[in-house]
Amino acid sequence: MKPDKTNAEADGFKFDKRLYVIFLIIFTEVLGFSMVLPLIPFLGLSLGLTPIQIGLIASVFSFCQLFASPITGKLSDRFGRKPLFIISQLSTLAGFLFLGFATTAILLIASRLIDGLLGSNMTVSQAYISDITEPRHRTRVYGYSSGVFGAGLIFGPFIGGVLYRIDHSFPMFFAAAVTLVSIALVIVFLSETVTEKPEKLSLGFNDVIPVNDAKRFFESHHIRNSLLMFFLFNTGFFMFIANFGLLAEAQFHVTADQIGFYMAWIGILRVAIQTFLIARILRALTEESTLKTGIVAMAIGMVTLAFSNEYLFVFVPLIFLAYGTGVGRPILTSKLTNSVAQKETATILGVNNSLTSVAQIVTPIAGGFIIEYLPSQTLPLLSALFFLSLILVRNSGSKKA
Repeated sequence: MKPDKTNAEADGFKFDKRLYVIFLIIFTEVLGFSMVLPLIPFLGLSLGLTPIQIGLIASVFSFCQLFASPITGKLSDRFGRKPLFIISQLSTLAGFLFLGFATTAILLIASRLIDGLLGSNMTVSQAYISDITEPRHRTRVYGYSSGVFGAGLIFGPFIGGVLYRIDHSFPMFFAAAVTLVSIALVIVFLSETVTEKPEKLSLGFNDVIPVNDAKRFFESHHIRNSLLMFFLFNTGFFMFIANFGLLAEAQFHVTADQIGFYMAWIGILRVAIQTFLIARILRALTEESTLKTGIVAMAIGMVTLAFSNEYLFVFVPLIFLAYGTGVGRPILTSKLTNSVAQKETATILGVNNSLTSVAQIVTPIAGGFIIEYLPSQTLPLLSALFFLSLILVRNSGSKKA
């Protein structure tokens, strides 16, 4: 994932060796959850649950994250990134173990509840990268981290699908073992980046649900625009990806391992785009132009998917989705972190992740309703509308800039 030396030196970018460690942590984390995420809908169906019930259970994790993400960000500011990495990964480990033993809906709910409480460390990962990266290089580094994310998506779903053929619990326990490796990486190799810690740690209501922080950020048109664009992006993406298993089963009649092949294909494309192309694209185009191509590509992918009914043809629209998300997410993340002072990076990422949790709460429930009561094509078309709305918000921001 290290950039070309000549190009790096040309624009003053120096690759911090600590990024290797954080990228390894991200990879093992993604490998674990990407093994089990596509399988949860099929596990729910095997337990006799309906699409809406599966959607409700899927939303439990994100409901917990709505409360946990802002606290995680503030705790990492106060106590350091490393301790929060360890705590979050222990929560993920427990969640995988519960999922492996899930023979009832209650155990399935418990697994998502435990993992959701502190299981996601994306807030801390993003803040760590921001700590050690100059603002002008953050888009590039977030692009590399997204490439690592994609690499995990290559192997995770494939491994999970193959192991699921043997027994539905095998991928869950294997994911737990991978999480143990990630914990070891943090303990042994990760150095702390937080040197100036806040004197006081406030964990009142507005720290759990960051209403005051959100209001303060939304008073600035520039910051509000960045948060809104990220929210629309995430809503469109999770409307599709959170319900992909149910959508594919209903529309393409695929099995759990075939879902793994779809997800692995997306991962392969993301690695290619974010490792080899994003830096070149950004040199050829502006960030705004690159973002626009990503938005259009995502909309095209979703519309094409809505009219697909063959297993093999689905791989084509996923190319557009992989490109759009591959260039869109790092640009939006960079715009967001660059919109505030460095000392508030973790705070705004906590607010953004809370908004992301809202999208992740609503989309599985809405998707379950659509799959159960409406034509399945409604779901990707709705995602396309969310993606296209990004252009309206982007144009609005450009006029007021």
